[in-house]
Parts: sequence; C-alpha cells; structure tokens
Amino acid sequence: MKKIVTLSFLLLLFLVGRPSPLLAATSGLDFLKMGVGARPLALGEAYVALADDISAIYWNPAGLVQLTRQEVGFTYNKWFEDIGYNFLGYSYPLNKSILALSVYYLGGGDIEGSDGGGNPTSEFSMYDLAFAFSYSRKLISGLSAGLNFKFITEKLEDETGNAFAFDFGALYKTGIQNLDLGLNVQNIGTRIKFIKESASLPLSLKFGLAYRLFPGNPLTLTIDVNKLSNKSGYFCLGAECWITDYLALRIGSKFDPDVRDRIRFGLGLKGKNLGLDYAYTPHKILGDTHQFSVGIYFGKLEREEVLGREEMEARTASLIASLHEDGMACLNRKKYIDAIAKFSEILLLDPEDRKAISMMKEANRLLMERN
Repeated sequence: MKKIVTLSFLLLLFLVGRPSPLLAATSGLDFLKMGVGARPLALGEAYVALADDISAIYWNPAGLVQLTRQEVGFTYNKWFEDIGYNFLGYSYPLNKSILALSVYYLGGGDIEGSDGGGNPTSEFSMYDLAFAFSYSRKLISGLSAGLNFKFITEKLEDETGNAFAFDFGALYKTGIQNLDLGLNVQNIGTRIKFIKESASLPLSLKFGLAYRLFPGNPLTLTIDVNKLSNKSGYFCLGAECWITDYLALRIGSKFDPDVRDRIRFGLGLKGKNLGLDYAYTPHKILGDTHQFSVGIYFGKLEREEVLGREEMEARTASLIASLHEDGMACLNRKKYIDAIAKFSEILLLDPEDRKAISMMKEANRLLMERN
C-alpha cells in the first residue's frame, strides 16, 4: 500500500514540475477545458480516478464501465454574464463494455456588434458545440480503458470553424484498501481554422487518485493533477461524504494559479432511478456560479451483475441450509453451545430467518435447564 501511494504521488509531482513540449502550444476552443457535472465540480474537479457516473465521458471515459444501467445525464452551468454551458449524455452497457453519446454547448445568446468606430451595429450570435461518441471496456482484472471521438464546431456570426479530437482514459482499481488510479489525455486532434487564424486544441493530461476510507464508501478522498496547454500543472482536491444512502456533502479545491477563489461546495441526492447534484463556486470579482445536474437511471442491470448477484444469493442459501443441518445435529447431540453458534452464523447472513431464531431460543432453554 505504501509503495503504491508513494509511487503515485511521485508521478503527480513529476507531472507538475516537469515542462512538457507536447503541451506547449497555442490553443483555441477553451470551452473544452470547462468541466461538466455538478458532482465533479463540487469536488474541485478531482474526479479522474472516481468517474462513476455519466460525467465520466468528460473526466475519464474508462470510468464508464462502472455504470451498470443505462443512464441519461444533463448538466446546466450558469456562468458569468448570462453565459450558459450545458451537457447532455447517454450511456448503454454491453456486457463488459459501454457505449455513450454526448453533446456539449456553450452560448450566451445574441451579442451587439460594433463597427470600426465603436458605433453599435446589428446583433450576431456565437456558440461552441461538440458531439462525442464514447467507448469503454474492461481489459483485465481491475483495469479498464476508454476512448472519446469528438466533432467540434465554433460559430461567430457567419463564420464557422470545425475540428476533430480524441480523448483517451484509463482506470485501475488496485484492489488495495479501495485505492483507484485514473489517467485521461484530452483533445488530441486537428487544428481549428477560424476566419484567417488557426489554433491547436487545448491538449491536457489528467492523473488522479481516489481513496475510499471505510467499507460501503461513505467517505471518499480524491486528488488530481492537471497539465494543460502552455501552462504549468496544478492540483485539485476533493472529499465526498454520504451522510445517508440518499444524501452526500462535498467540498473541493482547485489550485489553479489563474483561479483566485479555490474552494467549492456541493451536495447530492440519490434515489433508485434518479440523482440530483448541485455545486457552488464563489467568484468575488465576476460573481458566483451555480451548476445543476440530473441523472436518470433506467433499464435492467447489466447481465454480468445480475448473474453475479444470483450466484451470490444461491451460495448464501446453500450455506444457510448447511448451517441449519449442523445446528440441528449439535442440538441432537446436546452440544447446545455449538448449536447456538451455528444458528448465530445463520442470523448474521439472514437476520429474519425464523427457524434459526426459534432453534436458538430452544438451545438456550435447554442449556439453562442443564446448568
């Protein structure tokens, strides 16, 4: 455990401190660097190694394999000056793989134009739009990989620029004390030409860890490091605590040198077929921002998981039947303490087993009479 954590943090420090020629390039389409999903944003954007909902499409497509049912997710981000950034995604499980489709849209309505002298002219529209097709698959035990293929377009009045890009992600569940590792390389693609200028896409590299502190995952800590085009790397930290099975509190911090107000907050509500998330990001100068996400889960559970549960239930039923036989045998041989132990094991597996409750009482009564 110590070796894995040490090596992981050394890699984080290496990525932060070492300049990368591959990432040192002029870039456009900055909306591709804007995260999606209220939950990841509330965690300070430290989500690469967690990525277990529909927003994994953006943060780490390899994490999509953790989705066991079809899911539709929508995120609404209200940014500055009435700018809206929205995301819509859909995922479909197929045995050991996942297919997904998504749309990203950034727009602020009509903008008033001006001529060379600063005099107002007619209004014009502008927006950024991206479509993504995602595929994720389990490779070997604990390791999964994912890929996004994106078509990107930017429009300003009558001018339009287009580009294509790939994202590649990997997720590794170490199996050691709930430690997961994640990696995502985003926006490997063509240059975009807009009017008479062209620019490369905002290439980025994300590496992260997720650590679940207790059984049942009530508290999860996350850490990411991001290396963006033409910028030094920076850390992101997050913590998520499920107070109940339905309510989660979140806090995070993004240590980007370009961001003054680093702390974010959020909460989540989750039911059987519906999830609601909210994130709040303070900005003293430009104004606070609010993000809302809705996730809808439907369809049958992935066949592999259903079969696994059925197999587990069958094994439990077989074990209970065997313990019943052993308990009755001990009772018949007047080994009352051993009989009580057998029936207690049954109640740990099924607290509502009436036969075990009855026979335990009988064994206790006979033990008391003998003493």
